[in-house]
Amino acid sequence: MTVKLLATGVVAVATIGAAPLDPPPPAPGQPPLPSPETLSDLATRLTDPGVSYETKFGLVENGISADEGHVADHDLRKAFRNGNFPEQFAFTNIQPIGPNGVSADVAITGPKFAGPVNKQLAFVDQGGTWVLQHAAALALVQAASAVN
Repeated sequence: MTVKLLATGVVAVATIGAAPLDPPPPAPGQPPLPSPETLSDLATRLTDPGVSYETKFGLVENGISADEGHVADHDLRKAFRNGNFPEQFAFTNIQPIGPNGVSADVAITGPKFAGPVNKQLAFVDQGGTWVLQHAAALALVQAASAVN
């Protein structure tokens, strides 16, 4: 009897301990949550120092102004010459916010960073395509182009 009770308890603990850490499903009417890979691809494309801001317009909610774009291009090219790239973006903790958005934590790593640079970013679903919320895009470019 004791062995059976102990075995049942071990199975129950193992089952509870093995529960997945997936984010909660979106509320009815909300878009499906983006994958970490989708967000990483978006961050990589936005911070690509070899691509002009004009090409990145559709990656950011309400686009990128010419002034912001010229500054971002300059800063990203400077960071590239400094050896900051390639950079990697590891997204976790993707959570729904509002009717068509998510927030996510990102750890940015690269050859010139002493350790990961951590940020929380917001994304918006625009007609089935995830884009960076405007202020989040500016914060990402600033973090990615930091020169030590």
